[in-house]
Amino acid sequence: MYQKERGITKMSKTMKVSVQAGKVGSTTHNSRNFDTEKADKADHIDTSRSHLNKYLAYYPELKHDFKAVEKKFYKEELKDWVAYKNRKAKKERHPERKKTSEQLRTNKRTAPQETIYQIGDKDNAPSPKEFRQWMNEMLKYHAQITKGYCTILDAAIHNDEATPHAHVREVWTYKDFDENGKEMLVIGKGRALELAGFPLPYPDKEPSKTNNRAITYTRMMREKGEQLAKEMGFDIDVTRSKRPHLEKDDYIAYAQEKEFKEFLADKQRRQLEEIGKNMF
Repeated sequence: MYQKERGITKMSKTMKVSVQAGKVGSTTHNSRNFDTEKADKADHIDTSRSHLNKYLAYYPELKHDFKAVEKKFYKEELKDWVAYKNRKAKKERHPERKKTSEQLRTNKRTAPQETIYQIGDKDNAPSPKEFRQWMNEMLKYHAQITKGYCTILDAAIHNDEATPHAHVREVWTYKDFDENGKEMLVIGKGRALELAGFPLPYPDKEPSKTNNRAITYTRMMREKGEQLAKEMGFDIDVTRSKRPHLEKDDYIAYAQEKEFKEFLADKQRRQLEEIGKNMF
C-alpha cells in the first residue's frame, strides 16, 4: 500500500483531510494522564506505541497534565476578568452571577474548544513523522491567521491509535477594559474572530448560526491542510462530504468568492512576529 518517493510515504488511495472544530474533548484522554493498561475504555489504545505520541502545552512544564495547564491559565490569565465580573454582580445585586475561574473553565460558553486534525483513515494514512511535519505547518498557519486572538492551551498527536491524529485545545480571547479602565483578558470567540479579521461567509447578511466567522476560520484551516498534504505528495480528495460526524457549517459555500480570495491573499501577506511559536 505504501510507496516511497523523495523521502516521503505515498498512499495508493486518495485520502481526506479532516478538521473537526468545536468539540468538547477530554484533557485526560488527550494527555494520556490515566492508566491505559487498566482503563476499561482504552482498548483502542496500543500502549506499545504510546511513546510515539507528542505533546505540547502553554506551560511546557505541565505538558503531560493538560487539565492542570487549563486550570492554571484560567486562574492566572483571566483573574482580572473574573474579579470584574464578580464586582459587577455584587453592584447589580445578583450574587448568583458571581463566577470562579474554574466555573469559567467548565462552562460551555467559556470552556476551551477542541479541534481534531487527521489525514486519511486506519487503512491509508501518513506515517507518524509525516503527520507531525504536517501538523507543525498547520500550527504555523494557525498562528498566522489568528493573530494572537486564539491561544493554544495544549495539543497532542496520538500515534498509539488506529490513525495518527491531533487534538488541539484552544481559547479565543481579546483585550477589554474594566470599569476603572484597567486592561483585562476576556474570552469571546465571536469578537476575537472579528478582531482577527475573519469575514462572514455571507458579508451582506446578518450573523447567524450558519453565517458566522467560525465557519470561515474552519474552512481556511481545512483548505490549508489539504494544500499542505498535497504539497507533501499525498493524493487528497477535496470534495465536500456530508457525513454526520462532520459539522454542517463546513459545507456552506461562500457567496462572495471574489472578496474571499482577496481576503486570503491579504492574510498570506501578513506575518506574526512569533509565527509557529507552538510546534511539536
